[in-house]
Amino acid sequence: MATTIDTLAAAQELEAAGIKPEHAKAIVKTVSQADADLVTKADLKAELARFRSDLEERLIGYERRLIGYLVAAVLILLGAIKYL
Repeated sequence: MATTIDTLAAAQELEAAGIKPEHAKAIVKTVSQADADLVTKADLKAELARFRSDLEERLIGYERRLIGYLVAAVLILLGAIKYL
């Protein structure tokens, strides 16, 4: 979640600068909606941590599978050697 904007204060400040009230409200509404779509550094860090955790879990799974395949291949080779 991005920053919080005091929309009333922002609209009043725009009006004080000479902007018509209806324009000031439209500007503040647009900025507020755009701001709601922004992310903070904390949001990015949290998402990156989740991504890293998921990646680590997947890599561990792949390593376990690879070890299983290697063990199976060695056992098959050892079995084949017996019959040579």
